[in-house]
Amino acid sequence: MENTNVSQAVIENILLLKDGSVVAGCYLLAGTIKEKDRLYCVDGAGRLCFPVTVDSIAVQGKGGISTVSAGKDGINRAALRIKDCAVSDLHIGHLLQSEPEEILYEEMPGWDAITARFEKQYPGQGKPAHFGMYSCIKPGMAGPLDGISVYNGKEYFHFVTYGLSELYEKQNGNPQRSGYGFELTVKLKKEGLENPMLEVRHMCSLLQMVAGITAEGGHQFLPGQVLPISRQKGLDAGGKSHIAGFLTKEDELGSIMSPFGTVQLVQLVGVTAEEMEQVKDKKLSWAQLNDRIPAGMTDYKR
Repeated sequence: MENTNVSQAVIENILLLKDGSVVAGCYLLAGTIKEKDRLYCVDGAGRLCFPVTVDSIAVQGKGGISTVSAGKDGINRAALRIKDCAVSDLHIGHLLQSEPEEILYEEMPGWDAITARFEKQYPGQGKPAHFGMYSCIKPGMAGPLDGISVYNGKEYFHFVTYGLSELYEKQNGNPQRSGYGFELTVKLKKEGLENPMLEVRHMCSLLQMVAGITAEGGHQFLPGQVLPISRQKGLDAGGKSHIAGFLTKEDELGSIMSPFGTVQLVQLVGVTAEEMEQVKDKKLSWAQLNDRIPAGMTDYKR
């Protein structure tokens, strides 16, 4: 933003306290935030803007304070108790800022088509965990995706991206294909996750990174590919896992007929460095590798 007087903070986590109040843990990007400030929650993609009020501010090691400034006295993070909203109104990766933004998209037919497919698969999960475009590895950095939703699949978390297909309007001129023609999914196995919330956040960062390969170079992810990510450490947040990359397959939910064309759901399945080398050396076929992994779940304990 050109106006340096604008205060901005990225929502990093959200808590619902016993008294019913909502607290947003934020990474401060710019400006100063004060108690009783009227801020605006925006998603960065031009489809969300609503006002909230800062009821109180707290900073780790300092306790309650009345004013907090980005970077001042080494402060980059603060907890903001928020009024005038429900816990489901706020999402990780959205912005709180001192000026409103114009709502560009009041309708999102492509987004709704993806959501409808997942709501059919997971009835009763009308408001899954959602992570906005600022859910990235580096604080305050926006990724290419407009958002990532995470559904509860009992044994696993089922991630789906929004942003590689056309969500709001037709742009690419190909009536048969929506955007790049696909969105990414992951099934992250819950069993063995030492810190599930941390691993969910970290997977969102990985999805933003993988989506960047397409956004920056136009790479088309299709079923049957192997994607190395790291040869130095595992893909989990602690880097302890043997999972070092992904193979791609079609998600069991298949393809979606969006108003803007077809969207194939391409599932990323975690594989080890050894498995990727075996595929490269033709000692292991893609089909054999795929058969090793039940339900295509990314399992950090493999």
